[in-house]
Amino acid sequence: NHENAFLNPKARFFGKKVTLEMINKSPIVASPLRLFDCSIPANGASALVLSKDKSDVEIVGAAEETDYLAPFERDDMTSWDASKKAADEAYKQAGISPADVNVAELHDAFTSVELISYEDLGFCRKGEGKELIRKGITNLDGKLPVNTSGGLKAKGHPISATGISQVYELVKQMRGECNERQVDNVKYALAQNIGGAGSTVTVHILRKVG
Repeated sequence: NHENAFLNPKARFFGKKVTLEMINKSPIVASPLRLFDCSIPANGASALVLSKDKSDVEIVGAAEETDYLAPFERDDMTSWDASKKAADEAYKQAGISPADVNVAELHDAFTSVELISYEDLGFCRKGEGKELIRKGITNLDGKLPVNTSGGLKAKGHPISATGISQVYELVKQMRGECNERQVDNVKYALAQNIGGAGSTVTVHILRKVG
């Protein structure tokens, strides 16, 4: 995510190099999470226009699900039902499977959340989220680029503006307007936004027309 934010003029870490050594040496916030495992607070705003008029990008799937507010009330701390249910409904509406998604913007308020989301959204089996990163699958040139904007982690997390900013990034990707961080052949894009530590999750799927 930091490598992607380095290329994004709208990101808080634009042009700022963050190394693995810096991450590993950063202060512990809440073990095992360190400072660089947490998204950076930022001020920001985002907007979009929804229209019935024909466009080059369509919303083909949209779902919202809820769960317990407190994570300790759930059966599993490493999987969020609201995310899984919202994804299943959005895929059903779009008529696609996780394998059809070409690029995704995920809610990575913490690094662990992104890994959990890989699994909950069906991009890999449970416990294998880390392999998507280790194998380069989520890189800009990988099979499934994730958080091309830099994500909340490195672009910044302005709370209420976050979800729409994800859609903004995906539309830019679908229109080939992302310059150095542009990915190839985007037909389907997925945005996942989380509120209340997983108590509310939205998943939107966009399709490039033509």
